[in-house]
Amino acid sequence: MESIESLSAADIRINGGYFVFRRGIFDAIQSGEELVEEPFARLIERRELLAYQYDGFWEPMDTIKDKQQLDALFASGRSPWLRPPVVAP
Repeated sequence: MESIESLSAADIRINGGYFVFRRGIFDAIQSGEELVEEPFARLIERRELLAYQYDGFWEPMDTIKDKQQLDALFASGRSPWLRPPVVAP
């Protein structure tokens, strides 16, 4: 990562995903700060923050309706999020 941009300025497809942190993230957050702006800027400066662009299937599951639709897709045998297992060489 090189910077954090406002959504209106960012060239993004979907602004969503998951955060995975080490416990040390709490040391980067100072009193009164939100998670993203100041702490992330410091982590980027120290090259301790990275992002992964994913080009595969993505759907939100924020509501019961979303869950029902994804359950139905899975039950139909069409699960685009499933990948074949990776076999180590």
